[in-house]
Amino acid sequence: MAYQTFTEYNQTDLAGLLTYPASVVPSFIPLVLTALFLITMMGTFFSQKRMTGRGDFIASFSVAGIFTGIIAFLMTLVEGLINLQTLVTTSAIALIGIILLLITNNRN
Repeated sequence: MAYQTFTEYNQTDLAGLLTYPASVVPSFIPLVLTALFLITMMGTFFSQKRMTGRGDFIASFSVAGIFTGIIAFLMTLVEGLINLQTLVTTSAIALIGIILLLITNNRN
């Protein structure tokens, strides 16, 4: 198989820019989703800490998990962008965040 260059891919939209690195490096999309998760989690945590003086880590984890899960489901619309294992992992993280949020809110 000949080495494929970036110019051979459709570059007209965001999907074209994401499918090339995802086909060359299989761990690219999980790394993007992990970075998105961490940025969202830290952003919501420190924003909440700045506004109220206290940050709720579990709520931030839950919000970041749901947001990352939605983005992962949207990535399934582009064929070959995300695999099933990554989608299941992001869904499990979102579900764990929701369960932790519900358990901790029932105790308070």
